[in-house]
Amino acid sequence: MKQKAKNYHDKYDWFYQSKYWKDLRNQKFYDADGLCELCRKEGIVKQAKEVHHIVPIEEDFSKALDYDNLIALCDEHHRQQHERDSSLQKFFRFWDKL
Repeated sequence: MKQKAKNYHDKYDWFYQSKYWKDLRNQKFYDADGLCELCRKEGIVKQAKEVHHIVPIEEDFSKALDYDNLIALCDEHHRQQHERDSSLQKFFRFWDKL
């Protein structure tokens, strides 16, 4: 029987649910004052909603917990980085409209 290929979330969900990732993610949000680092460079104050891996973990998993490989991003900048919408991004847009 042919096994279904794992998608990104199936493959890495264990990592994103780990205490190590959650603690590091929270630290990055804290250090960025909860603001998008790219917006801030442009003189714009906008809430960060995602912590993004600059070098994606599927390309180099050894950088998954490398603090210097992380950037706090707003929904728009995160979407631009991935050229797609994640389920979480769609939820944030829905929530922001309420």
